[in-house]
Amino acid sequence: MSYLALLQEFDLRPKHSLGQVFLIDDDVIERILSILDLKPGDRVIEFGAGPGFITKRLAELTDEVMAVEIDHKFRPLHEKYFSTLSARPEILYEDALKVEFGTYARDLRGRLIVFGNLPYYLTTDLILHAVCQMPNMAHALFMIEQDVLERLKASPGSKRYGVLTIVTGLFGHWRLERTVSRLAFTPKPHVTSALVSLIPSDDELHKMRAADPAFHRFLTDIFKYRRKTLANALKSSYDCDIGSEILERFLSDRGLRRDIRAEQLTPIQFKELYESLEQVICHLNGNSVS
Repeated sequence: MSYLALLQEFDLRPKHSLGQVFLIDDDVIERILSILDLKPGDRVIEFGAGPGFITKRLAELTDEVMAVEIDHKFRPLHEKYFSTLSARPEILYEDALKVEFGTYARDLRGRLIVFGNLPYYLTTDLILHAVCQMPNMAHALFMIEQDVLERLKASPGSKRYGVLTIVTGLFGHWRLERTVSRLAFTPKPHVTSALVSLIPSDDELHKMRAADPAFHRFLTDIFKYRRKTLANALKSSYDCDIGSEILERFLSDRGLRRDIRAEQLTPIQFKELYESLEQVICHLNGNSVS
């Protein structure tokens, strides 16, 4: 039975408030599977199963598939569609941003793989959540709106450079796999999509810092004042002249100008700055240093 026929049989229509569009192009689905190159024993975490067309193909290749889907209306279709599988995927009908994925990221027999067809309005939050929750992932593949690529690969100082760029740039690097036509979806979105891979770094310390929620909060605080000098951005963020001597030494050791703006630091420089100031920040926030 065709994908469209299944949607019609269960009277499934996209919910625009959730940014739902359904991928129905077999060539694109096969390309996704080719990129992931799943082996038995690999564990796949899928964000946004939707009707489950990709979920089923994933479960045919590995018996460890866990998919999250916030919309309960897909449950009857899932029950029928997955019934012939030897190992049915586990489906959590929850908000992916509220799921603690740590349990699913442990006791692996193979690689941990993350896949998601991400709604535009949640793209940043879901990618950051994946990095925080699953720093041991071996590969992440996301379907995103092509416009988001500019944010993922933005250079320091550019308008699109921000928390998402810094965290993922520290965690690894992005690779564009292919663009995807609007015709591959129902209903047709207004923009072209892109399949992008996040390839984790070999540097475990970089990855662990990228996965640190406190580091994310630090970046978010600083980028509220991205156009200010770094010193003033820190002062505005923490309502005091935070670590001025430490900051002076940080800038001097790296040959950076005293009037450098926060948005001009590289991901690694942000990591080093945070680690230089971590004890001061934790003291101000009333937390202990982990």
